Amino acid sequence: MRNHSWVILPLQALLLLPNVVESLLTPNGNRLVANSRSTMMTPSLQATAEDAVPEIDVEEIDEEAVAAADLEFQAAIRQLCQERNLPLQKVKNCRDLSSTQNSPILPGKLYRTGRLGDATPEDQKLLFEERGIKTLVDLRSPTELKDDPTLMADVFKGFNNLVWMEDGRGKDGCVRVLAEGESPLDKKRFRKRKKEEAATTVVAEEDTFCDAGCDDPRSQPAGDFLKNTQDGSKERHFVSLMNEFKYVRGTVSKLPKRTIAKSILKSPGAVLSKRIWNSLKKPFINEINEGGLSMLNELLLRFGAPGIKHVLELCADETRHPVAFYCTAGKDRTGSIAAIILSLCGAKPEDIVEDYSLSANVYSEMNDHQAMVGALSQRSLDPKTFLGAPPEVMAATLLSIEENYGSVEGYCNWIGFGPEQQDKLRKALLKKE
Repeated sequence: MRNHSWVILPLQALLLLPNVVESLLTPNGNRLVANSRSTMMTPSLQATAEDAVPEIDVEEIDEEAVAAADLEFQAAIRQLCQERNLPLQKVKNCRDLSSTQNSPILPGKLYRTGRLGDATPEDQKLLFEERGIKTLVDLRSPTELKDDPTLMADVFKGFNNLVWMEDGRGKDGCVRVLAEGESPLDKKRFRKRKKEEAATTVVAEEDTFCDAGCDDPRSQPAGDFLKNTQDGSKERHFVSLMNEFKYVRGTVSKLPKRTIAKSILKSPGAVLSKRIWNSLKKPFINEINEGGLSMLNELLLRFGAPGIKHVLELCADETRHPVAFYCTAGKDRTGSIAAIILSLCGAKPEDIVEDYSLSANVYSEMNDHQAMVGALSQRSLDPKTFLGAPPEVMAATLLSIEENYGSVEGYCNWIGFGPEQQDKLRKALLKKE
């Protein structure tokens, strides 16, 4: 087993989330350990292998001390947000990837952010004039786009809209350039379904972009599109990474076979029909709530792989810089993309974890109970589990990548973003030696 001595988490995080005990064991055995120094109380999650790491007896923990540590941790997070986030009025959680602690990425290349439709004129001036952002990558699902009244707002005036459409893992998919003023939700773009299929499907038609779009004369294979360097015009790319159906597929594979069999027996011959979905919905939600954000990230990495590859290819194209990528809150899908890029460029795991933690308060700042979490509705999710950004979530995600793919580079190879493309990304983002 590899030495993961960098996985040193804040004391309050270790104690308040019991699933950490099972998912983040240290190499010395089966007891969770934490550093006794002040690193437990701040967002700086760094520790070295030489550090003394005393065992923690959970039963002897002082709850008042834990609460005080949590308050101190949150205060430190807010301070770091003030230092690193751009001073925007309406847009939340926006920062340059170069602001990450010890980041090797050059300033002004890549930005991670929450949704941009609410940007004020002052926000727009900072983002598009002063920072010069000319490529936007929207990671949200069609359902989220449909619920966004600012989707075609004046904020995006002057941007050419493009939609990437998936064609399976290992394939590039295709890109369609939309006409001026054309919404990515134009009904003509959706895959037509037979009436009987529409009556039984779980996922709304709006939640799936056309998967036969390459037959459209205005579409072209994504690989061909990416060969054309950017000509200086501004682009907004819609790259839906996840939707409810993908989460259902991933979660159903984890459910006990007995649960699935009972549901199918109630409606033989139908695959994920509404009747089956109604039977599976409760165990699905229970599984999601139990698995938490770490499970959502695991499913994202697996089922969102084609879209992740396309986003990485856009970020590797220096002619499209500066690039800003975002989802609803700029927390989980955005955070995963940021983590992959930072890791590929040589950032330390503890610094990646810290950067993710800066998104802890974004949902409370948005104050939008309709805002979706990772393309899922908040209604059925445990807010204590899903609306924050606990450092152990990103720590678990990075460990999961290492365990399942060997490394972040191994994961990128698996999704088709190979060594040559990884080198192109680094050359576009790192300081020239």
